[in-house]
Amino acid sequence: MKNETRKSTAATSKTVDMAGNAKTQDGKVVSVVGDKLTSTCNKGQEHHHTVTKDAQITCDGKASKLTDLKVGTDIRMTCCKDDENKLMAIEYGKHLQAAAH
Repeated sequence: MKNETRKSTAATSKTVDMAGNAKTQDGKVVSVVGDKLTSTCNKGQEHHHTVTKDAQITCDGKASKLTDLKVGTDIRMTCCKDDENKLMAIEYGKHLQAAAH
């Protein structure tokens, strides 16, 4: 990750860096169809995102693909600065599973 100048607002599972750049949100995969990702937040609400063509998708720090995501997987999504419905990064793996429980 970039610098650690980020603050968390736990009620929404969102993080914003102090410079006001990209936002992250934790959730669970509901579905992946093409470049569309549907997830749920900790409140159970569904969110719909478009994954950018150059999105960085990683599992435990290693390169992965959008098609590798399975329903129910805990994920951390990073939204584009100018459009919260577009994702520029998705992380998943053991480190997020442990944090979710």
